Amino acid sequence: MRIYLIRHGETHANVLFNTPDRMMIGALESPLTQLNETGRQQALQTRQYFEGIHVDQVISSDLGRTRETSSILFPDHDVQYTSLLRERSLGSDEGKRTELLFLHPEMQKYHVFPETDSLEVCLSKRVPDGENYLMVMDRCRKVLSQFDFSEEKTVALVAHFHTIRCMRYVLLNKEPDKELFNLMIPNAKPALFEYQNGSFVEIQLD
Repeated sequence: MRIYLIRHGETHANVLFNTPDRMMIGALESPLTQLNETGRQQALQTRQYFEGIHVDQVISSDLGRTRETSSILFPDHDVQYTSLLRERSLGSDEGKRTELLFLHPEMQKYHVFPETDSLEVCLSKRVPDGENYLMVMDRCRKVLSQFDFSEEKTVALVAHFHTIRCMRYVLLNKEPDKELFNLMIPNAKPALFEYQNGSFVEIQLD
């Protein structure tokens, strides 16, 4: 089995990441979370990569930004949408400006700070009505549980930044460590994992 992991294309909210207007997004649906023109062009460029590659099944998060990305990437496929591939929920903090949230010490109990928090705390912290990393990993395992890895099949999973971080660790059967929180997942860039001799390995793409 071969599994491609693909993050959605760039959104308006992604552009705000390194600005004072950065917002907590999570599983939020809003005009800010829609693909911008750069995001659509990223998806179109990646579609060219898949020309000539037979993909048997496409599974996408059911949020708008991944729906649009998967429809651009795989216009001829009957895409399966699932909430299991959604971004990590940030509960009632979604849609709030990050800068304002972090002015309140109470909020630091709920959000991950890898530089100062222990690994255990990083994995388990969550907004009371949101999710932590361990919960997202459980969702990833549920997605993978439907497959027979020994089968000759190519699957594309279209998801989100934190979800793909978690999925990589689950696919590689790797115990979580602090590097999980440093993984950068570029927009609309595929990563390939292949099942070999009883386990998945990452295949470097050109």
